Amino acid sequence: MALIRLGPRAAAKQRRLATLRAERSVDEAFLATCVGDARLLGSLELAGIRVSWSELRSGAAPVEAQRLRAAARVVPSDAPLDRTALRAWHGAVVGVPSAWRGEPRGRAGAAPVERIEGRLEILEAWLAGDSVARLKPAEAGSLVLSRIVEILPFDDGNGRVSRLAAGHAMLRAGGQAPILVGADAARLQECLRAAFALELEPLSTLLEEASERALDVEIQVLEGRVQG
Repeated sequence: MALIRLGPRAAAKQRRLATLRAERSVDEAFLATCVGDARLLGSLELAGIRVSWSELRSGAAPVEAQRLRAAARVVPSDAPLDRTALRAWHGAVVGVPSAWRGEPRGRAGAAPVERIEGRLEILEAWLAGDSVARLKPAEAGSLVLSRIVEILPFDDGNGRVSRLAAGHAMLRAGGQAPILVGADAARLQECLRAAFALELEPLSTLLEEASERALDVEIQVLEGRVQG
């Protein structure tokens, strides 16, 4: 597991969290579920699907939320990030057997249909190599997120799948999966455009900041500001 060096802001949150943990009884399963649900709601919001916290927690959420929650569990955390994982996430997200995109996409840079699997194979091979171990979690996540969005391997659900994949990559690199939310949309698009031009730093910064939000959620839960 990679050594994570927290910035001053994140370090302060870690200290606050440690204090709360020492003072209060901690339901680890509930804490992890709240963090996961915050991540789920943010991804849905970015996909244009509005779901409230109360709807999600009450079990009254729409089918898209149920599918994304299932998708978050479909690939083991220690599994390689490969085409099999992408297809598993996508099938769970859309609720039907997954298939690669069958029609051209108008956006410049999107992979031609006949090259989708080859370009994913290149990404897969790189992720399986030794060089990825030298990347910080947010760097690995930014590369995965941007390459999947650039390739657009599926007819729909690419955003949700790419966010699941980026979180998976960050976890495997020893970090925390990011909580990206609707308010990040404009900045995320700008960062992706930069990443398509091989400038990954803006996206890496965004993902690093978004990963700190897990600390915010945990603090809010332990302070009693998040209800089940």
